[in-house]
Amino acid sequence: MADLEAVLADVSYLMAMEKSRSQPAARASKKIILPDPSVRSIMQKYLEKTGEIRFEKIFNQRLGFLLLKDFAENVSETSCPQIKFYEAPYVMEICEQLKEDVFPKFLESDKFTRYCQWKNLELNMQLTMNDFSVHRIIGRGGFGEVFGCRKADTGKMYAMKCLDKKRIKLKQGETLALNERIMLSLVSTGQDCPFIVCMTYAFQSPDKLCFILDLMNGGDLHYHLSQHGVFSEAEVLFYAAEVILGLEHMHNRSVVYRDLKPANILLDENGHVRVSDLGLACDFSKKKPHASVGTHGYMAPEVLAKGVAYDSSADWFSFGCMLYKLLKGHSPFRQHKSKVSMDKNEIDKMTMTQDIELPDQGFTNECRDLLEGLLKRDVHERLGCRGKGMPPPLIPPRGEVNAADAFDIGNFDDDEVKGVKLGESDNELYKNFNITISERWQNEISETVFDVVNQDADKIEMKKKAKQKAKMNVDEKDSDVIVHGYIKKLGGPFTSAWQTKYGKLYPSRLELYPESLSGKPELVFMDQIEDVLAELQQVKGEQTIVIKLKEGFKETKVILTNQDEISLKEWHTSLRTAHRVSQELLQRMGRKAIKIYGVNHDPMLTESERPGSVTRAYLNRASSVDSGL
Repeated sequence: MADLEAVLADVSYLMAMEKSRSQPAARASKKIILPDPSVRSIMQKYLEKTGEIRFEKIFNQRLGFLLLKDFAENVSETSCPQIKFYEAPYVMEICEQLKEDVFPKFLESDKFTRYCQWKNLELNMQLTMNDFSVHRIIGRGGFGEVFGCRKADTGKMYAMKCLDKKRIKLKQGETLALNERIMLSLVSTGQDCPFIVCMTYAFQSPDKLCFILDLMNGGDLHYHLSQHGVFSEAEVLFYAAEVILGLEHMHNRSVVYRDLKPANILLDENGHVRVSDLGLACDFSKKKPHASVGTHGYMAPEVLAKGVAYDSSADWFSFGCMLYKLLKGHSPFRQHKSKVSMDKNEIDKMTMTQDIELPDQGFTNECRDLLEGLLKRDVHERLGCRGKGMPPPLIPPRGEVNAADAFDIGNFDDDEVKGVKLGESDNELYKNFNITISERWQNEISETVFDVVNQDADKIEMKKKAKQKAKMNVDEKDSDVIVHGYIKKLGGPFTSAWQTKYGKLYPSRLELYPESLSGKPELVFMDQIEDVLAELQQVKGEQTIVIKLKEGFKETKVILTNQDEISLKEWHTSLRTAHRVSQELLQRMGRKAIKIYGVNHDPMLTESERPGSVTRAYLNRASSVDSGL
């Protein structure tokens, strides 16, 4: 029965892999729905604040480039035929013309609105386990397990590395887990990172820390060494070249890997390799490490020496040890391939004191020079510390799971963590764990569902435009509207339900239209507001903006919320700013009115005769025309 379950798990996994290769979008079980186009108002303000509305920023993002390219080719009246040669020899010329002639018009177009919609979706992403279909287990480590998985909204296959928070706490591994997240975020960006197993997302559940990583289906070099036997120099040359590129990518970001060995070099389905598992990696940009960290038999002498600082030089020694293992099947500190386990202290002593003597037979002169250069105990003399056209030697068989059987991988003993409790201090420790690597998410979207989602969004927006008589998405250049878009207001019987409104904030007032966009809006004038609370308040399980009204009005406060975190913060900031500016203006106008009319405490004065109402009328004069009321 157990064998049958293992076979079924393998078949399900392989079928998911095959479909993901051919048609990932068709495998998506969850639809991406873009936010309403009105989100442009909020996102434009947010992106301006963060310095993101610049040609270089948008052009160098995958989705920004695709939308700008589409605009230049199909919408813009400015001819830019060179964009079809992008990534050919004319990049500088293309960029200059796009920046000067096309980009300003792009910022006024619907294509920029679509860019704002995608950025809003990206920045508000909150992943959970429900966003993935999890398949068979493919590995296990000290703190958790690795599974094959499929992202529900794009159909793309990934590896999901799940670390058990209780097991981490039991083994006091919090620093290691958080360090891996930091190191992965450092190396998972840039055009030159195809030789590292990179991270696209990190998220957490109440009991797990989850890394979503590149899926490598071909097994690791340790596994293939045991199945294939030792590799030839030509084969090792191929792997060495790709590992060097992976190490250089880390070293250029001031990261020393510290755990290079065949078991950490994974193959993809085409036979190319990537460096994996950055749990022991370290950033040496500010301070060089001293700790003796790594795997015995691969650690450099300076790593083993107590109190000696080191940097990326340590990786080149480990690289030499790994190449020797691939060529000979055993460590350079053993004279032959022995099954008898050597004492770790003995291996460390040999590493620190013994010069490597390569056998007379079995190495070419070039290979001998390479290994002798890499395995120098003196860092200053070590090679590497002074200053895809080739076919892979081994292509993993398709239609096979190049990993141990699920039952051979085994399970953790749950009794080990039975008494471990997670509390508020643990939650605080992991509060900044979640991350989405923008560059990699955008690549995933562009390779899978970008066109389909855009087509669906276009259809929805066309229907909405046909139904709406009034143009709610006002042109902000011709209006004094500060911000506008959908927001929720606490209302209904007993003020107990969230009602969707279309809000428009002007210098003098807030207008809240019904979701249907028909009928008159609710009006909240700035001189009716006592205060917009400085902090977001928790109301009915939601983060909310609380507007306190002055005495004498029907409502004592207006409570607003939005599930879009960026929109909520921008509304909050804009409301507070508008209220502060209007109060300052009211005070100035009030003082002028007193100078002109004198102080008058006559209780018989009507509301419309009081100075504050004169000021409100003054504030409303310009914006009443723009609101279309």
